Amino acid sequence: MKIFFAYFYFFVIGLSPRMLFAQEDSSRVSASIEKYTLKVEIDAEHHRIQGEAQMHLHILKDSVSHVRLALAPSMMLISVRDSADKKIGTAEEPSVFLNKEISVLLSDTLKRGDFFLLNVFYEETFDTITTNSSFIRPKEILLSPNGSFSWWPVLAPATNPLANQVAPVVLDVTFPSNVSLVSNGEPDSIHPAGSRTTQKFLYKNPMPLKSCFLLCGSTDFTKRTMTNGDSSLQCTLYYNPESFSNEIAAAVVQQFRDAGSFFSSLTTLNESNSSIRMVIVGHDDGRVDWFSNNGLIVGNNSYPFSRVDSITVTSTIRNKWIHEFTRCFGLAATDSTFMFDAGWSEYLATKFFLYEAGKEEAQQRVRLGLLSRTLDFYPAQTLAQNHKSRKNEQAVFFSKGAYVFLMLEYVIGEEAFGAVVKKLNENFKFAPVTISIFQKLCEDAYGSPLDWFFKEWIYQSGFPELILSTEIAQTNRGNYSLKATISERGDFFKTPVDLVFSNSVRSITKRVFVEKQDQEFEFILPFLPTKSELDPNYYLLRWVPRLRLLAHARTSVSFRVFDRDIVNSEREANIMLQLDPNNLTGWNAIALFSLGKTAVIKGDLQKAEAYFRSASALEASEPAQLYSVLSLIRLGNVLELDGKRDEAVELYKLGITAAEQNPALYGVALFDAQKYLQQKFVSSDDFWYGEY
Repeated sequence: MKIFFAYFYFFVIGLSPRMLFAQEDSSRVSASIEKYTLKVEIDAEHHRIQGEAQMHLHILKDSVSHVRLALAPSMMLISVRDSADKKIGTAEEPSVFLNKEISVLLSDTLKRGDFFLLNVFYEETFDTITTNSSFIRPKEILLSPNGSFSWWPVLAPATNPLANQVAPVVLDVTFPSNVSLVSNGEPDSIHPAGSRTTQKFLYKNPMPLKSCFLLCGSTDFTKRTMTNGDSSLQCTLYYNPESFSNEIAAAVVQQFRDAGSFFSSLTTLNESNSSIRMVIVGHDDGRVDWFSNNGLIVGNNSYPFSRVDSITVTSTIRNKWIHEFTRCFGLAATDSTFMFDAGWSEYLATKFFLYEAGKEEAQQRVRLGLLSRTLDFYPAQTLAQNHKSRKNEQAVFFSKGAYVFLMLEYVIGEEAFGAVVKKLNENFKFAPVTISIFQKLCEDAYGSPLDWFFKEWIYQSGFPELILSTEIAQTNRGNYSLKATISERGDFFKTPVDLVFSNSVRSITKRVFVEKQDQEFEFILPFLPTKSELDPNYYLLRWVPRLRLLAHARTSVSFRVFDRDIVNSEREANIMLQLDPNNLTGWNAIALFSLGKTAVIKGDLQKAEAYFRSASALEASEPAQLYSVLSLIRLGNVLELDGKRDEAVELYKLGITAAEQNPALYGVALFDAQKYLQQKFVSSDDFWYGEY
């Protein structure tokens, strides 16, 4: 469930950045930036920066009397000046985004093709409550390009990729000398001067401004570096040992090395002196936010990192370290081909986990985990066209895209698809790949057209459910005739599929191609099979009956969180409970937890108490275990609303005891339990509509 909400920040504002790109009206863009120079001075003591942004503008319209700048809400505009240092008039304009827009009134009307220089002077004070993704503290600094809250001014609309894609870009940053600063590029020069140090960066290639400005630092960084086997990739981790254990640091860097070697062999990217860096900074609140940018990965610190055994961090398919690490091996993607961005990264991560799993049974668990994360939403939307729904955005971005690549590997063969992977990385690391180009590469490797696959699995919404039935009869020659009927429920998809027939001694696999809603196949087997299985290794993206139950529970959560729709949230949760009244799946805690939250929203504390008590008492299996422990904490919150602080405190203590059994899994619950043990609970609508 953690991955399903990994991009919650973007969802709550309504749309993801890529969707905003696609929807933005390009007619509003009157200029582009030809060169961008940013000079900033970081004042860690007072939690602020002072900056000067110099924009060399290229006018794109026939008659332009003003341009619009986009600034973060916390940014204060001091002045805007031209190349002669003459002050230019400004006026704040309404904006449909979370940032604010400033209209800069030009003294002369400019024409298409003209160039103009703007110097924008600003100051920004960082309060971690209102700018939770960017902070400056005495010991730590994080300045991150996160949606509307970037810490430098840009052209409005801020989400238009063309208006703010620039070359060259210059960054000149001055900061306290006792801070070890890490950025998403090596500084071109370093100039220490007493208690202050200035680093200069130059980005020569065209790139979005958000790819140039990710900075973080600390006065207490420890650095661990490891190089992979062929010395082509160097992995470095920066962290504070007081809040991030040395044991986990060693395990993470070791896994980076292993994963780096695997990805290098998979993609044949053996660039010398390439490096990937990860930095751990930020708040110890049990919730981990991540940023990936141009070879730098930043993770906010979390309570478990200081106390949990490293194996719980490094062994799971949900390992966020590796998922972020794979982004450094991503492909260039356009707004309409985001499957080559997040989906490709998830595919690479899954390939690594399959490689690590080794044995067939362990690989089945890896694929089933990915399948369950893909089928966690209603309704389905197409992968590459007309994607509007927020409820399934993560699943389309990550899991379905990843599964499409895994299925193509299954259809055309692992070796043939490996050749496609290498060609993609050779030709489309920087030049965006399109779906049609990708299809052509796959068809060349396969040797036959793949229109049927791309039409159904990429452009069509929905997923199939395949049902297998068999009849067996002994032949006159002592063999066995087996008739297998495969029926598809719901939307029809053409697909190859493996049928596995086995007994206690041996098994045999038959691959068939399903071309009809109901199709019959006949086989002669040399033994009597006692078990007949359809796709036991989960090569196909398909509904597995029990996963429909989990989808209802997760959809209940998404309706409440994304849409604030408690009617449909209750409906989905109740469907889950009706279909599994005895909690055979171990997932009912998710539905009960969701019903508890909606009951509080409706003002029925008695029902909420009953739901949370039931959820906390259930036997739970992944991914419901966190909700079982969280229900103890939320039950305490409800009792506090009823004036029963003493009873609530006892529940918080129980929650701490339960969560400490596995802090990596229960980090959110552990943090909340400790928080409310120390201070009284304060209720709000945002809290009860939230995921946890």
